[in-house]
Amino acid sequence: MLTALLVLPLAVRTVWVSRKRYATWSKTAWIAFALVGILSGAYNLFFLLSADQLPISVASMFLSIASVMVLPLSCIMSTRWPQKLEIASIIMVLTGVALILQFQPGKFSLIGLIFGFTATFLSANATIFSGKSRQILLAREAMISKQIGKLFFAVVGLTVFVQQDNDSPGLNIYLWALLGLYGVMKIYDTFIASRAQFALPPLLFQTLSLLSLPFVCLAEVIVFKGTFTLLQWLGVVAIVFAGFLASRSKQNQLKPIK
Repeated sequence: MLTALLVLPLAVRTVWVSRKRYATWSKTAWIAFALVGILSGAYNLFFLLSADQLPISVASMFLSIASVMVLPLSCIMSTRWPQKLEIASIIMVLTGVALILQFQPGKFSLIGLIFGFTATFLSANATIFSGKSRQILLAREAMISKQIGKLFFAVVGLTVFVQQDNDSPGLNIYLWALLGLYGVMKIYDTFIASRAQFALPPLLFQTLSLLSLPFVCLAEVIVFKGTFTLLQWLGVVAIVFAGFLASRSKQNQLKPIK
C-alpha cells in the first residue's frame, strides 16, 4: 500500500501529460490497463497472505515457480508443443519445490499453501498479459496500473484481514524508514519489471526471477535465524538451474494485443 501511495504523484503527472493520448484509447486499451492492475494486485495480495502463514522462503518460492504455469499457458496461446529445454526447466522446478517442502507438504499450513498456489497462478497470468499489452501500454503506464491494483487489493486485504494484526506491536521510526526505502525501491522494481515483460518472452522473464530465491533464503537464515536443510538448499539450486535452462530455450514472444 505504501508503494502505491508513493507512486500516486507520478501517476497524476503522467495522466496529465498524456491526457490527449488517453482520450483516444479504445475499449481494448482500457481493459488491458485494468487487467494488468487487477492481476498484479491480486497476486501481490495472495503472496502476502501466504507469507503470513508460511516461512518467507517457501512463500517466495511460489512466486518463483510461476514458470510452471507460464509454460502451458504460453504453449496454449501459441498453439505449439513445449521445447525440450522448457520441459527440462519445469522438471527442475518441480524437483526444487519437492525438495524445499522436504517431500512433506503436510508440515506447512494448508491455507498458506492454497494462497501460495493461487499467487503462482495469478503471477503467471500477470506476466503473460503484461507482455501481450506491450503495443498498447507504455512501461510507466503498466507500472501505474500495477500500483493502483496493489493499492485496491491492499485496501481489500486490510478490510478483510485487519483483525489478525490487532495485537501487532507499533512501528518505530526505523521501521517506518525501512518501509519508505522499500516503497521507493519497489517503484523502480515495478518499472524495470514492466519494461522487461515487454521485451522478453514470458517464460524467460518468469524463470529469470528465480534468481531472487537464494537471496530470500539467505536472508531468512541470517536475519530471521531460520534453518535450511541440505535437501532444501539443493531444491533452491534446482530452481535456479531451471531458470538457466529456460534462458537457453528459443521461446518467442507471444503475439501482442492490438
